[in-house]
Amino acid sequence: MNSKHISTLAVHAGTASPASATEPKVLPIVASSVWSFDSLAQLDDVYENKVPGFVYSRISNPTVELLEQAVGMLEGGAAAAYASGMAAIATAIFAEVRQGDHIVAHHVLYGGTYALLKNEMAKLGVEVTFVDCNDLSAVAQAIRPNTKILYLETICNPLMEVLDIPAIVQLARTVKAKVYVDNTFASPYHCQPLAHGADVVLHSATKYLNGHSDAMAGVIVADSDFIAKAKNVGTTYGATLSPFDAWLTLRGLKTLALRMHRHAENALALAKYLQVHPKVTGVNYPGLESTKTHGCAKKLLQNGFGGMLSFTVQGGLAGARTVIDSLEMVKLVPSLAGPATTTSHPAKTSHRAMPAAEREACGVSDGLIRVSVGLEEAADIIADFDQALAKL
Repeated sequence: MNSKHISTLAVHAGTASPASATEPKVLPIVASSVWSFDSLAQLDDVYENKVPGFVYSRISNPTVELLEQAVGMLEGGAAAAYASGMAAIATAIFAEVRQGDHIVAHHVLYGGTYALLKNEMAKLGVEVTFVDCNDLSAVAQAIRPNTKILYLETICNPLMEVLDIPAIVQLARTVKAKVYVDNTFASPYHCQPLAHGADVVLHSATKYLNGHSDAMAGVIVADSDFIAKAKNVGTTYGATLSPFDAWLTLRGLKTLALRMHRHAENALALAKYLQVHPKVTGVNYPGLESTKTHGCAKKLLQNGFGGMLSFTVQGGLAGARTVIDSLEMVKLVPSLAGPATTTSHPAKTSHRAMPAAEREACGVSDGLIRVSVGLEEAADIIADFDQALAKL
């Protein structure tokens, strides 16, 4: 009979891991926020990396570490994972720039990234120049001796441009700047930017890496020195990834190749249908020869051209509203990369914070509809758009 009081037993019972010579095929979620130590000496050894161990989940967590290892393996680098894509982007930028530094960024980016660069960097005394990175001469002119980062997306949101990463890397090297590439839309299935010379790869793992619209996460991939620096920054700012979301994203990664193949196959079929529709005035998809960056897409992308496209309809905002509201199977969802086909209206969602004049100048018009093409039968996706476009 245990002599301790029931209240004491309730606190301490069931806290030791069961002994097992085997490992679970699906690794468990380690939800603990903190670890216990046998002595101060052991604590010192773990903090000083003399022995492996965990201290506090804001610093590191076993489930999160597994996700980092997995994404790092897919992208060919070391990795650090955070609570969202924006958390990863902000951490990676804060790890590199200081007051007085300069960033060159493509003029069409995810709206959250644009807002961070446009508004928050100024508060830190970091200047940002937005430029059309399709124009390499414009990029060269924008680069300064104090430029620290050239920021772009593999497949840009929402116009689906594919930029010449190797050429931009060469320009960045003239001032020893780092090239950051958000690889969310492509995923490592279609592109590994580090292999093309990029220094830092970023993911909203909420999207294709997870693939099921049920978790939020972000990942930075770079060399081990940069990741160590980023982890110090991330620990200080506390953008900690939940082990539950890390586990869900790990689960999603298992089917990444299968999902991306189907997404790309369906997207190409939908893009070809839209391209010849009389009420569609333009289609943006890297796999179409008519897309202005198709040449770069063929050089940089593998296994297809991704599951994202956008198209412009007649009638501006009213036309876009009619199509979006008339879709039946395809829902309006201000995100992307789940199993189901969804639409978004960039001017009212992802790029809402961008001034209208700047949006229009970049090609993000009120008539632009972005589509995250899902895993359904392609004919069913096309049929839904066909009946919606007929309402115009």
